[in-house]
Amino acid sequence: MTETTDTEVTTAQAFEAVRHELSLLHNAVANLTAARERIPDHTAALDGIDRSLGNVRARLAAVEQTPAVSLTPAEMAKQINLAAQTVRVEDRRMLDTARAALDRSAGWIDGVVKRGQAADQQLERQIWCVAAGMLAGILGWAVLPGAIARSLPASWHVPEWMAARTMNMEQKAAGKRMIATARKPDRP
Repeated sequence: MTETTDTEVTTAQAFEAVRHELSLLHNAVANLTAARERIPDHTAALDGIDRSLGNVRARLAAVEQTPAVSLTPAEMAKQINLAAQTVRVEDRRMLDTARAALDRSAGWIDGVVKRGQAADQQLERQIWCVAAGMLAGILGWAVLPGAIARSLPASWHVPEWMAARTMNMEQKAAGKRMIATARKPDRP
């Protein structure tokens, strides 16, 4: 009988062990299902990430297609220098144009200033010429009639006539008055 009880115990233990294993397996499967239901759905986020990666791939392909990526540093330096020279030529042309316009403007301003100065100088010259003419006229009227009167023949009596006219009198009255007011010579 010992054999039977040992076998029965062993079988009973085996069944108990299998039942325990099945229970664990059942719990594990139930927990997996529950865990699967608790996992959030990342499909939308993954789709967004996939689209972003697609955009990045497209941009990367576009960058790889650009000539700058395919150029060596020496070739790139040549291209930069060529572009800089082109820009400098254009800048130089613009500066020359601006300089020419500035020179024209400065010349125009100088012309206006010189015309203004010339007008001022002309007015000053005219004033000096008028003053000199008046002075010459005064001197001419003071000296010239006497010189002309003395150069004419004495029979014309021009100095006497001039003296009477200067005194605003008839010649006889002017003569009498001149005799009356004449200085008497100092004789010893």
